[in-house]
Amino acid sequence: MKKVALITGGAKRLGKSISMHLARNGFDIALSYNRTVPEDIKILEADIKKLGSDVLSVKADLSGVQEIKKLFEEVRKKFGKLDVLVNNAAIFSQVDFFDITEEIFDRFMDVNLKSVLFCSIEGAKLMESSAEKPCSIINISSLGGIENWTGFIPYSVSKAGVIKLTKLLAKRLAPDILVNSVAPGTVWIDGDENINVNKNEEKNYPMKRFGNENDVNNMIEFLALKNKWMTGQVLVLDGGKSI
Repeated sequence: MKKVALITGGAKRLGKSISMHLARNGFDIALSYNRTVPEDIKILEADIKKLGSDVLSVKADLSGVQEIKKLFEEVRKKFGKLDVLVNNAAIFSQVDFFDITEEIFDRFMDVNLKSVLFCSIEGAKLMESSAEKPCSIINISSLGGIENWTGFIPYSVSKAGVIKLTKLLAKRLAPDILVNSVAPGTVWIDGDENINVNKNEEKNYPMKRFGNENDVNNMIEFLALKNKWMTGQVLVLDGGKSI
């Protein structure tokens, strides 16, 4: 029986790339999406099936626990188990300190942090049915959860929470479930021309370039397929920027 991976926010940008990469590596794929249009979902599903993998796509707003429960129930009905959970769904935007409102702050906490906790709870329950242990939870955090990005306070606080949650879950869920976090710096993905990123900033990285989807996918592949012991770690992928 093939392994099953669930990628939240798995239909756009980095999440889409991770979904395709794990399908290429033999996983059946479940993914959640929220705002992606149905036509794009159908194209992604067809691309995953061409790789020989089964696929389940579920529309869900992961800021609410009931939507999270619905997502995992659909995964249970379709596959009956879960081997890898990639908590990728997140929102990102710049907000000036004096413009932060309760609504803005709560939205970042709900989507970026609360969803990771409750997806991990539901995922861990489903991982009990996996025949091969340890299973793996991979949380996509951010360099913003480590450095002090004052223009992105709600985002950075939420991602710092993901990093702390990673360590707590790793200790609680061992030895059957490994929990680690990947913390990317700026990752440039094909089609990002409309994203507000200053390409000139690449020269400030020791590696003289932003990250790309392959940099992240290779780490996800290691954590999903090869890692059998490391847990509770935050793997910073930033081309040396933080040093």
